[in-house]
Amino acid sequence: MTTFGWWGLIAGALCSGAALGGWLTLRLACSRHKAELRQASDELQQRFTAKIDQLRAAQVRVQTELEQARSGFKRQLAVATEEPRAVAARAEERLRAAYSELDRLRRNGNVAETVEAELDGFALTLPMRQGM
Repeated sequence: MTTFGWWGLIAGALCSGAALGGWLTLRLACSRHKAELRQASDELQQRFTAKIDQLRAAQVRVQTELEQARSGFKRQLAVATEEPRAVAARAEERLRAAYSELDRLRRNGNVAETVEAELDGFALTLPMRQGM
């Protein structure tokens, strides 16, 4: 074999070694990349799942608060509608009592004489014509 042949053989061995080394390096880099990609994907999936769970818990909490607010509003509305009715009922009862008292006084005769006899001089209950 000549020198040129030996140099060709060495160059061929170097090229095939470089190709084999490049192929092995590429394969190793691809496997590492796949592992890192899988790890990153798993981590993102875990974060996604955790955020979804947090959002679901927040949704349940907000729905509960909304239902409480709705029931509270219904109670407030019932109280607000009941209060004028109660005031009107009290006023009606007072008016009935006052009218029945007036009717009783009218049946008994002169209102002024009856008032003076029953009131015993309490200034706030005397008729206006006597107080002036």
